[in-house]
Amino acid sequence: MPRKPSKFSDEQLLELYDQGLTDREIAEGLGVSQAAVNYRRCKLGLKTNFKRTGVGDKIIAALCNEGLTDKEIASVLGVTQSTVNYRRERLGLKSNYVRTKFTDEDFLRLYHEGLPDKEIATILQVTPAAVNYRRERLGLRSNSTAIDMTEFSALYYKGYDVERIADEMSVSLAKVTEAKQLIDMNGHHAFARQEGI
Repeated sequence: MPRKPSKFSDEQLLELYDQGLTDREIAEGLGVSQAAVNYRRCKLGLKTNFKRTGVGDKIIAALCNEGLTDKEIASVLGVTQSTVNYRRERLGLKSNYVRTKFTDEDFLRLYHEGLPDKEIATILQVTPAAVNYRRERLGLRSNSTAIDMTEFSALYYKGYDVERIADEMSVSLAKVTEAKQLIDMNGHHAFARQEGI
């Protein structure tokens, strides 16, 4: 089987190599993979032009000891976070990243105020996904969803208090209180779903 013609010549590689470009930069310039450039360079007996960043382990250790996270250190040094992570672990240093934790009580207090997941996440300094996960784990509906007024009315007219209705319907106290105020204000309920409550 005949060999495929090369996508670049040795001369093209040498010209870029002599300019001091790294394998990655040469690959980008020629529109080929870095592995292809690395293979051809080695075949030609050339050493890499890659120079390690002047960032030493002492600098990473010092910044880590100052309390910076891998992401912050990477930003300061102009390297990737994975580079910092690898070298920090190699030095036996612990990460300064602190996963923000929140309790069910923290979440429920804000949830029952009627706040949507996004606002709860902002207040607790976590991601909306973390709040959504916790809410679903607790079997609660989103505060962004309208309350089912037919279901609410049935429980309300059975004499349930707002806490029990909220628990039965898996909604926030704020949503139940709004629905109760609507019924109290109108004096009746047409058993229709009210949007936005």
